[in-house]
Amino acid sequence: MAKQESPAGRRARRTALKVILISSFAAALALPPVVLFVWAGASWSYFTAMRLLGLEGFTLIFVNIVTGATSRNLYRVFKAKRVYRLHVATGVAGFLLALAHGLIVFAEQYFRDYSAAWLIGPVALAVLAVTAYVALDKKRLRRVWRRIHQVNYLIFAALLVKVLLIGSDFTVSLGYATALKAIFITYGAAAAVATALRIWQYEDAARKKRARQAASA
Repeated sequence: MAKQESPAGRRARRTALKVILISSFAAALALPPVVLFVWAGASWSYFTAMRLLGLEGFTLIFVNIVTGATSRNLYRVFKAKRVYRLHVATGVAGFLLALAHGLIVFAEQYFRDYSAAWLIGPVALAVLAVTAYVALDKKRLRRVWRRIHQVNYLIFAALLVKVLLIGSDFTVSLGYATALKAIFITYGAAAAVATALRIWQYEDAARKKRARQAASA
C-alpha cells in the first residue's frame, strides 16, 4: 500500500511548484531584453523597440496559450482567480505589445524588404483583436466565445511561423539567433503539449459524462 503524502509534504511540493513556475515566467519575460541588449549589443532605436515589442508580445501570447490550456492543472497550485487574471492580463498585454510592434513596422516600412510572410502579422493581429474582445465579453457571448477563443491556438502557431521565417532576430547569421530559434521552438512544443493535454481533458470529461448518462439510463 502506497504511503499517503502528509499535508506538510503537499504544501512543500506546492510551494516548490509555485517557485518553479513563477521563476520560469520571470525568466521568459527577461529573455528578450537580455538577448537584445546583452547578447546582441543593441542600442535604443525604433528598430530595437520593434524587435523588443515583438519578442515580448510573442512571449506573453505563449504564456496566455499555456495558462489557458493547463488552467485545470494550475488550479492545483495557484488560486483559480489568480490563474484567470494572469491569463487575461497576458492576453491583453500580449495583444497590445503585438499591436505596438505592428504599428512601428508600418511606420518604418520595414516590410518592404520582407517576403509575403509578413502578412501573417497584421492578419493574426486582426483575428487576435476579435478573440480578445469575445473573451472579455464572454458572459454576453457565452454561446460562441469558447469556440472563437480556441482560434488563439491557430494564431499562436501562425505567429511562430512568422517570427521564425522573417523575424529580425531569427534570420541573422549570429549565435544568439540560433539560440533564440531553439527557445521559441521549445515554446511552440510546450504550447502543443499543453493544447494536447487540454484536448485530452475535455475528451476524458466527455467520456465520463457519457458513462454516467449510460449508467443512469
